[in-house]
Amino acid sequence: MDKKKFKEVIQFAIDKEIEAYNFYTQGSQVLKYSGAKDLFLELAKQEEGHRKLLENLNMEKIARVRIEKIPDLKISDYMVDVEIGPDLSYAEMLRIAMKREERSVKLYEDLKGTNPDEDLKKLFTFLVQEESKHKLRLEKIYDEEILK
Repeated sequence: MDKKKFKEVIQFAIDKEIEAYNFYTQGSQVLKYSGAKDLFLELAKQEEGHRKLLENLNMEKIARVRIEKIPDLKISDYMVDVEIGPDLSYAEMLRIAMKREERSVKLYEDLKGTNPDEDLKKLFTFLVQEESKHKLRLEKIYDEEILK
């Protein structure tokens, strides 16, 4: 694998994690209920952890990564995007978060599919796995707290 290409992909993923961290941090400030605020602060902390993980990732570590199949509840697949605004409900914030994770999964899946380099495909598969974990967690919360 080309080291320059690897670093570019990692930097792109790090930028996405920073963007997600900012989204969850700002979301925690908008939400009115303490439980919702706490959840979004926890999600921001997870994104920060992913950023650190990516910063310490190298090609050798990717070669050793164990890829697992993450279930997809597909709840967000049937939702319409919600515009971010000052009076969003907890459910709307969860919908936005799920759609963001869904788009991240799709982006990395698409990049994996169009890349001929097997090592980069494994990197994109790893990124799909990580984003799929976020999506699954949010969909479970939405299912248990909103759809119940």
